[in-house]
Amino acid sequence: FVQKKISPTRCDYESISNLRKEIFAQNHQRFNETLRGSTFVGVVSRNRSLIQCGIDLLMINHYTLAKELFYQLALMKFNGVTMAMLGNEGVDVMAVIGQMLQFEEDLNSSHPKKITVKVSKTNIDLARQATTCLAEKAPMLEEYFSIKFEKRQVQTVQKKAIRTLFLTGLPVLLDGHSPQPHALPIFLLRLATEVNWKEEQPCFEGICRELASFYAEAPSDNTAFLEMEQDDSNNN
Repeated sequence: FVQKKISPTRCDYESISNLRKEIFAQNHQRFNETLRGSTFVGVVSRNRSLIQCGIDLLMINHYTLAKELFYQLALMKFNGVTMAMLGNEGVDVMAVIGQMLQFEEDLNSSHPKKITVKVSKTNIDLARQATTCLAEKAPMLEEYFSIKFEKRQVQTVQKKAIRTLFLTGLPVLLDGHSPQPHALPIFLLRLATEVNWKEEQPCFEGICRELASFYAEAPSDNTAFLEMEQDDSNNN
């Protein structure tokens, strides 16, 4: 195993410099050495694992560690990260956000097993607002974070031509690692709604935090989808 050192990209933004300084100020040398010298034992739960450090057996929250790792990588690679292009011409942003909002609404309804296909007007409006925000910020997101959006003309069911936003590229924060597809809709929604777009430093930090949460997400167990499939089988 060869440790790879990540060198920060050259950046003249004071806000990014401040955020990087915060990371270095919080560095804990003993903790770093403990992690570097540890041996992975196994997974305990969705978010926790066991590692062995000498004669000590420690339980760690690997999700929290992964989030911090990807946050730091996003900051260190600011304006210099490689972009990976998505296949199948990308992802329809408004469609996946709307479907995710509808799915969550149905799960939290009084009839949680009744999953609808049609997205409500309220969720369509929310998805449209989020998509509009991302379209406005698209040039900055592509330039600094390699998050690429493209507007394309598509045809609706009613044969009407409309222009909609597609996600076509994502950053390669860590070689060999790809973020989980099931976490993409909530990432897009939070990117639009949870980032402070009015102030530079909080904005850059927020984008890096949302990227970190997205990239650290573990594979889905698809429990809800399995229940849907079982219900469909029982009804047939």
